[in-house]
Amino acid sequence: MTRWMRGIAFATLLALGCAGTMAATFRVDDTGTVVSQPVTPMRWRQLVPSRNADHTVEGRLNVALRLKLSAWVNRPARIYMVLAPTEGQRLSATWRTQGRLLPGALRGGDRAVVFDGLVRDAFLTETLELSLMADGRLLTRMQSLHFHFEIEVSP
Repeated sequence: MTRWMRGIAFATLLALGCAGTMAATFRVDDTGTVVSQPVTPMRWRQLVPSRNADHTVEGRLNVALRLKLSAWVNRPARIYMVLAPTEGQRLSATWRTQGRLLPGALRGGDRAVVFDGLVRDAFLTETLELSLMADGRLLTRMQSLHFHFEIEVSP
């Protein structure tokens, strides 16, 4: 076997090996999720922002999360929270949980792991205390936030 043929054979074996370990990603059905308030008022962190002051605006809300995971029961998985990109500026979100999911943080356009382990139940329910932060100088109008969840499972 020539060196060139060995190289092709090795590359083929490597590609087959990697294909066997690739995780599949699916969007999770979260239609049972309820947000405590459809419009979240954002308030200045400081009462009178100035040129040298903090221009952060903040908002808080609770989310009664209900994820349908029946297709992945008894399988190891990672679940991610995804925040769609926000218009004109980078909004950030942090959250606390009651313990079924991991607490964390992310910015618009990113995703963060909220669960890593064995899916045990058909539905995962959790309450998130969500805090939103943005630069108030860049908020010129109301914006819609779009969160969703993705699950990665090994084949």
